[in-house]
Amino acid sequence: MREHTMRKQKAVRGQDAMRAREADSIEGLLAEWRRERPDLDPSPFGIFGRIWRLSTSVLSDAEAWLTPLGLTFESFSVIVTLRRCGPPYELNPTALYRESLLSSGAITNRIDRVEALGLVKRLPDPNDRRGTIVRLTPKGRTLADRAIKLHFDALAEMLSGIDGRERDQLAGLLSALLKAVEARRAEQPRTRRRR
Repeated sequence: MREHTMRKQKAVRGQDAMRAREADSIEGLLAEWRRERPDLDPSPFGIFGRIWRLSTSVLSDAEAWLTPLGLTFESFSVIVTLRRCGPPYELNPTALYRESLLSSGAITNRIDRVEALGLVKRLPDPNDRRGTIVRLTPKGRTLADRAIKLHFDALAEMLSGIDGRERDQLAGLLSALLKAVEARRAEQPRTRRRR
């Protein structure tokens, strides 16, 4: 009986290893957690682990294709956010943070960096004597247009192995997940979110 159980466990480990070799890099981690902690359901990690892995990979690749333009992902995000908002291509720093894909930390330093490159300029906010507006310069608009085309082309290439129907389905599922996460986050007290 014991020998039979050991053979069965070995077979399961072998199947897990084979599945992991045939699947993506997260499947191996899931197989290990299923083996080590069969009392837990690792499937949520299967979703979020893939999102984290994809995010890290895309950010790394984006840095590589933006570097020849003299941009980091953060500077790119600042100028394309301003470009996307339309004429006169300006936002206050708070709106710029909210509309970009950046975290709130050090937005002033990010603006300083793109301002030093001549891509944006700060102006007094006509609606707030203490505030400023960040406006895209003509040089910044030209670079933003060039960078966003390069970015969209590279992202499309990354998706080339997925057909249109699958892309639509994936976008819909990710949208549903993002809405659920954002709604849950909005319901949490601010002090709890800072931890």
